[in-house]
Parts: sequence; structure tokens; C-alpha cells
Amino acid sequence: MKYYHVWFQTKLKKYLLVDVIDNRIHGLFKQIAEEKKIKLLAGGSLPDHMHLLIALENLQDLSWAVKMFKGISSRRILQEFTALKQDFRTNNFWARRYGMKMVPPAAIKTTIDYILNQKKDLHIV
Repeated sequence: MKYYHVWFQTKLKKYLLVDVIDNRIHGLFKQIAEEKKIKLLAGGSLPDHMHLLIALENLQDLSWAVKMFKGISSRRILQEFTALKQDFRTNNFWARRYGMKMVPPAAIKTTIDYILNQKKDLHIV
């Protein structure tokens, strides 16, 4: 099992991950992980980007997993919050790229703490 810290931003780096949308995104990511059998160890957000810690069997599965999270959540959010689609004038909620870093097993707890406490550390809560 390999562990990946993944992050990606909203389209045009807009501050969209707040309040109702932020709560909905977190719920969607849990649901997507369950449906697609992806081990989501932690998920956290700041207003303009998302961080995930996921466990996968191999690196080839990473692009598929990120595609599932971003694609399905984007479609569902834009269906539920139609004003966002008009604002973007596009069918994408997320920017095209993502960043990732492999996490050694010894650093899993530290990474989870980082992901879950970002807002507190930056005094956004």
C-alpha cells in the first residue's frame, strides 16, 4: 500500500470552498471514496484548494483516483449549485492539474494532522 498527499485548486483559484459548498464537497469525497473503493484517510480544504491523503496499491491508480474525485464532485456540485456554472462559463469546478507527494508510513499521522488542521493553523475557522 502506498500513501499519497494530493492537492488541487478550484478553477481560477476562486474562494469557493466555504460554508455549504465546502461541507457538500467533503461529503461528496467520502461518498466517492466509498463508491470507488478508494481509501481516503483524510480530506481538508482551504477556501481555494483541497488536500487529500489517499492509500492506493500503485502509482498508476493515482491519476484514476484524482480523476474520480475531481470529475464526479465537479459534475455534482455544478448540478446542485447552478449559479457556479454560470459564473465559470465552464463545466469544471476544479483546475486541470494537481500536486502530489508520496508519504512514508512513518509520516501518515503528521500528514493527517496537517490536512485536518490547516484552517485552524491559518486562523480561518
